[in-house]
Amino acid sequence: MNTKLPRVLVLHTGGTFAMVLDPKQQATKQDKSILAMLHAQVPELSRIAEIELKLISNIDSSDIDSSLWSQLAQTIHNSWEHFDGVVIIHGTDTMAYTASALSFFLAGLTKPVVLTGSQRPLSELRTDARANIIDAVELATTGHPEVMICFDSVVYRGSRVTKRSSEHLHAFASHHTPPLGHFGVHFTVNRGLIKPAVAKPQRHQPSLDTRICEQVFVLDVVPAAPLADELIQALLNNYKGILLRGFGVGNLPLANKSWLHLAEAANKKEIPLVIGSQCQTGTIDLQSYENGRAFARHGAISGQNMSLECMTLKLMVMLGRGVAYDSRHEFFATPLASECGEVLQQ
Repeated sequence: MNTKLPRVLVLHTGGTFAMVLDPKQQATKQDKSILAMLHAQVPELSRIAEIELKLISNIDSSDIDSSLWSQLAQTIHNSWEHFDGVVIIHGTDTMAYTASALSFFLAGLTKPVVLTGSQRPLSELRTDARANIIDAVELATTGHPEVMICFDSVVYRGSRVTKRSSEHLHAFASHHTPPLGHFGVHFTVNRGLIKPAVAKPQRHQPSLDTRICEQVFVLDVVPAAPLADELIQALLNNYKGILLRGFGVGNLPLANKSWLHLAEAANKKEIPLVIGSQCQTGTIDLQSYENGRAFARHGAISGQNMSLECMTLKLMVMLGRGVAYDSRHEFFATPLASECGEVLQQ
């Protein structure tokens, strides 16, 4: 007796996965059917799930924007009753941004939403695309209700991941939360982190909220480099939110008054200013040093222990949802998709 296979919706957005390399090893977009290519080069997928593929776009992921994030979330929401899970084929460069966006857009998930891609095209002999798509489709059938990135046999929480390398196949990392699981001989899950699968009769639609504001600016602080008055005015006049990546636990220059002037002026105009860090790990603490406390006194928001990608998206979402200026600290400190909070050991 044949067991009915689970149904998985595969959404293709672009990226290296379906590209081809020319003789000079330069990637170009693939014109032929992505679905036909999947069936031809990864026939094992038909043993895992019944696949339906939709071509959302075919772009370099550096061109991603909020309209495509919204389209992805809306497509997933509209197709919810017809599939057991969703896989999104995405370029690696901005995959972590999209994973964070979907984590905020789709609340109360009852099925898996899995992003994957590759560092080398599926058409190449030494490709990581084949293993990545097999793992992602299998993960999409497990019922674990979360936005996840599945890459190089590792499963990450979508709101906690960052791209770590453009060269290695192990392209992603999750600095404050261990991976949710690994693919080896078997799929091994971290029971302390991954959400338990939801029974099929209870798989209701997630709530959908795609409100977002793209008018944010991210700026790295550089020692001894002042902010020109013209730049400060341009930031205040053209952006609704500002994210400064300082040093250590969120320290910024005080001797150079221009940075503090930006914080003071932004506070007066009620433009949220978030402080992050150029360090890969650690939690922002604006009360540890006077160089942080001075900015906190002018209303700066702690970026907690979020990745740059997630911190940026949370600022966009806060602005898009019209969160009151006086509630900005509470909003950033409150986890919406397990994106901040307790620091867990690897």
